[in-house]
Amino acid sequence: MGTIEIKKVERKVTVGKKGEQRQQVKKTYGKIIYRGTLRLTDMAEHIMKHGSIYTEDVVIGVITKLKSCMQEMLADGYKVKLDGIGTLYPVLTSKGVADAKDFSASENVTRLGIAFLADQSKKSAYKASAMRQGATLSTQLYSELTGEETAENGNTESGNNGGGSSSESGNGGGPVNP
Repeated sequence: MGTIEIKKVERKVTVGKKGEQRQQVKKTYGKIIYRGTLRLTDMAEHIMKHGSIYTEDVVIGVITKLKSCMQEMLADGYKVKLDGIGTLYPVLTSKGVADAKDFSASENVTRLGIAFLADQSKKSAYKASAMRQGATLSTQLYSELTGEETAENGNTESGNNGGGSSSESGNGGGPVNP
């Protein structure tokens, strides 16, 4: 796969139960360093580099048609599953009412959007365990407390050795990737 660069971020967090004495402690969390955002034309060019027989304009045309058809199907209330990638589906938030007769979609629906669930099948490259095995993790330290950044030599961790993030499961007293 590739290498995901991770910045170790030091923060002060409050620990302890509400109502009891709480204290602030320094904790270190992992945060991905994003390399940038690839747009449709970037992805079409990348697909061509992998030996595609289709030219960039054909790839862009197919993806553009897929996008418009997905929008149409999602707006009609369908879930759209892209095998090996994931499922997009419409979601909504609404205000509750005491009596069902008083519920009105136009009055009570406060948000309508799209959610995405990455493919979690055994063969999926997007499954958490597959991502962990296929990616190399490289870390550097950044302190939000001092604003200093320190490179850590020799601290590249292979995804298949189980090393890495101290807050993998999302718990640990604070945000993982704000």
